[in-house]
Amino acid sequence: MLRYLRENSGNWIIKIFLGIIVVVFVFLGVGSMNSGRDDSVASVNDTPITVEEFQLAYKNLVEQMRNRFQDNLTDDLLKALNVKQQALNTLIEEKLMAEQADAFDIRVTDSELQESILNMEVFHKDGRFDMELYKRLLGLNSLTPEMFEQLQRAQLRTQKLQDMIVSAVSVSDMEARSFYDFHNTSRKVDYIQVDPADISDISVTPEQIQAHYEENKARYQSEPKRKAAFIRYSPRDYQDQVTITQEQITGYYEQHAEEFEIPEQVEASHILIQVDETADETAVETAKNQAMAVYERAVKGEDFAELAKETSQGPSKEDGGYLGKFDRNSMIPSFSEAAFAMQPGEISEPVKTRFGWHVIKVMDRFDAHTKSLDEVAEDIKTRLKQEEMQQLAYYRAEDAFDAVIDGDTLEQVGLMTQKEVRTTDAFDAQGNGLELDNPPGFARAAFEIQPQQISDIRQIGDDYFLIKVTETIEPVQLPLEAVTDQITQELENKFRVTAAETRAKELLEAAKTAGNLEKTALENNRTVSSTDWFTRNETVQEVGRSEAFINAAFQLTPENPLHPDVLQTDQGFFIIAYNDQKAPEENEAQENLADIKSQLLQAKQGQYFQAWINELKEKSDIEINSRLIDG
Repeated sequence: MLRYLRENSGNWIIKIFLGIIVVVFVFLGVGSMNSGRDDSVASVNDTPITVEEFQLAYKNLVEQMRNRFQDNLTDDLLKALNVKQQALNTLIEEKLMAEQADAFDIRVTDSELQESILNMEVFHKDGRFDMELYKRLLGLNSLTPEMFEQLQRAQLRTQKLQDMIVSAVSVSDMEARSFYDFHNTSRKVDYIQVDPADISDISVTPEQIQAHYEENKARYQSEPKRKAAFIRYSPRDYQDQVTITQEQITGYYEQHAEEFEIPEQVEASHILIQVDETADETAVETAKNQAMAVYERAVKGEDFAELAKETSQGPSKEDGGYLGKFDRNSMIPSFSEAAFAMQPGEISEPVKTRFGWHVIKVMDRFDAHTKSLDEVAEDIKTRLKQEEMQQLAYYRAEDAFDAVIDGDTLEQVGLMTQKEVRTTDAFDAQGNGLELDNPPGFARAAFEIQPQQISDIRQIGDDYFLIKVTETIEPVQLPLEAVTDQITQELENKFRVTAAETRAKELLEAAKTAGNLEKTALENNRTVSSTDWFTRNETVQEVGRSEAFINAAFQLTPENPLHPDVLQTDQGFFIIAYNDQKAPEENEAQENLADIKSQLLQAKQGQYFQAWINELKEKSDIEINSRLIDG
């Protein structure tokens, strides 16, 4: 069961279990078959957490993170995220929750279990629970109703405990309104920017280059390289072993009907006369008159495509303005509103959007419909076959990894799974030197592995690998001549930043003396700019994402308008001053109050429950075997 869940974590039914899978390990005792042995990684009030439980919880967390970070997940990132400790903490907390659920005599009745399953939309057909669909979908995933109901009962029991603990937590209207106002109040600031890129009078001497090289020799070495042996388990190797039945195809179609819904569409072309969003009324009216002239030519019978090629200012000009088919949500609302109000052959008068004025011609309309099973059966079959091939490849990779854990060599594993052990030439961390489908992905995996050790299962693209680093080639010192250009560029950039910071500090002192930015800018040949409106949660378009900039901006007041420090962002150095503040609209605040209260309540309940768990930990006898966890 556990292996099945682990290997099929991408399938729809398993998503139901992702939030409870570790809970199930604990509550149902899975993974604890050897608990009589002295192999506990920890104990909670004399209840052991076995090595098997810990390994399964850890692997589950790693797989979730692989799904999230994809190829960016490295051993260093896993260590930074402290995944082993996260897995252990989860198990400790779940042992405590199980203990508390017993203490409070929390139970889930058969009727509660039945109601929760009846309400699961994945088992609905035509808006109602369908028993045949329920059994079929569970069967397709190798689950019996009894197994699934046991899992669901455990989850409901945990949820009951949480609901009981946080039942007294509440959020008042005043609290919600304060929260809303805090996060939705807008600010504008004035600023003088000093961009290092604008600093031109920079020079680097040979002596500076030599000194920098001597002080930083470790940075100027050749790339470390590795050689590796590997076994690859590819889904395409198993295509002859997979057969998809009509029952599977039908089941997928019924369960994913929304995938095959085609919304109402129109097929249209347009002619665009551009006008900037910030243009004045005269420019807007001039553009509209141009568009009206085009419209009049079109309705008199001129070829629309030729008119578009002649007059349109949009990217579809060379295609005669042709936009193809689109639904209501694919275009700007005002454009869609006009297009979907028209009949085939009709041409609209000019329609305004943020891009300018559009003259639209509708060629055809298509009603909303759902593709039939016959239309999509082959696509479904291909998708399901690919999923099963993927699973088979993973099965074989896991069999191989189990053999590695038992002490087999890579060569023995290859013989057992009838796979060739291949070797690489030397390659660097970017994958240069590899002749594989995904050199960077393979290289990242190989550089995370200790020499002469066999990796765990690594998914690279669609394939699964076991990798052994057979040779490590250490970097060597590069001569100064080989890195002179690189050092020169680095020093120039460094000197530009230093000069820009110095100049910004001089401007700030001048602004403090002058009492405002305008006078300072005028006297120093600088420009004062103003940001657009921004809230605490938004990126300031002119300066990029900078939490320090936003925090500083909201500290300013009309009485103390100038920020006392120079602020640095990716865009350079800034001296900022208060410009204006705008409170959120009253009607918007009232409209959002209920949602804000709900969000705040969830956050407070989560904090309260975690505080309760932490208090339980402090009062409990928890022993941890660090040797087994770190080993």
